[in-house]
Amino acid sequence: RNPGWAHDYPNADENFTRILDEVTLIDVNNDGTNVIDAEDPELHRYPIAYVSEPGEWSPTQQEIDNLSDYLFKGGFLILDDFRSDYEWRTVEEIFRMIAPGHRFRVLNIDEPIFDSFFDIATLDMIPPTFQQFVPVFLGLHENNDPTARLMVIANFNNDIGDYWEYSDRGYVPIELSNEAYKFGVNYVIYAMNR
Repeated sequence: RNPGWAHDYPNADENFTRILDEVTLIDVNNDGTNVIDAEDPELHRYPIAYVSEPGEWSPTQQEIDNLSDYLFKGGFLILDDFRSDYEWRTVEEIFRMIAPGHRFRVLNIDEPIFDSFFDIATLDMIPPTFQQFVPVFLGLHENNDPTARLMVIANFNNDIGDYWEYSDRGYVPIELSNEAYKFGVNYVIYAMNR
């Protein structure tokens, strides 16, 4: 099996960018996607980064420093495909180093990110795998201010990328894949407009 970051790659990325291209006016590069190491300064060229399986991540100090700089200079990070108390504690510990003094908070349906393009009606989502876990959406805001820019969204106990990955194969119901695409499109539109 591929490393955690590659579990949904490249199908999820390709399917998602096709949807993004179809439903928005964003000039999407459909010729491929970029896999960038968290310590690479090239990360700063991209306003949005997607991290799969952050609950198994052990970042280096250089990765921590680069991600901190990236987020506080306006970057937006999507964390996806992780679950369990152990993985959540891992993510919290990583972000204590990346964004000292900042804490994740549970997001509710009234957050601007959930109606930045599509009006998402509910956060009650059935995860594509490990359905014993209840998905929770958490956010890390600039200066811990819920009215400030959201820097990180965490799809905890969920794997939206799986819905994207398998949407063209008939493995998951169309309605659930469509909802997952709505979340992703909203994340991008939110990040590009904040």
